Amino acid sequence: MKNLTHRCTTDFITPVVIGKRDHPGNISRVCSAVAIAIVAETCGTFTCIPAILSEYRTAELNVQTGCLKALSFIFEYVGPQSAFYVDPVVTPLEDALTDRDLVHRQTASTIVKHIILRVAGLGCEDSMMHLLSLVWPYCFETSPPMISAVMDAIEAIRATLGPGVLLNYTLQRLFHPARKVREVYWGVCNALCIGAALSCLSGVPTVDIVPRFNYTLLSKFLLVDVAYLA
Repeated sequence: MKNLTHRCTTDFITPVVIGKRDHPGNISRVCSAVAIAIVAETCGTFTCIPAILSEYRTAELNVQTGCLKALSFIFEYVGPQSAFYVDPVVTPLEDALTDRDLVHRQTASTIVKHIILRVAGLGCEDSMMHLLSLVWPYCFETSPPMISAVMDAIEAIRATLGPGVLLNYTLQRLFHPARKVREVYWGVCNALCIGAALSCLSGVPTVDIVPRFNYTLLSKFLLVDVAYLA
């Protein structure tokens, strides 16, 4: 019975993904992706992901986009079962996150968000750190949907890896000379403080405390007498 189910679902997935590749609209691909996700939730994820990863190798933009949308809905539906399929999906996500097409990067960021939220505490931290390194540079994107997808992925990483990891990424550029860089990093830092203020304390780097403040150097810098400062 399991072999029959696997064969039927595999024969169902391939024409659904490929048959919609030439469709000019996005609605058809989304509906197909939702149908594939329902099949994965009902018959098992193992019946869908191998066929989708096989079809992703097709050098066709719409086919790859349909496969990414299907993966996004699958990982949103299946829940903690995503932990068993993180490693096979990392390679297609690498390709999608480094693609020139904006839709590929946006959909891949959404997949990262769904995966990370489902595998929290299941021992997939190494893969999550790798995906964080791929997603993080896109926080400077100018497209609103892309920014929303990337920030959602970063928030999911905060919930999985902890705010200390993101804080170490953020502290490096809080006082960058470029205003646009500072705005992005301060936005991430403010989100960390709002979402996990107390947990951020563990990620703050230690600083050597000066035993006695040197008012002489400060007076020379401010061009005032030391008596006014001491």
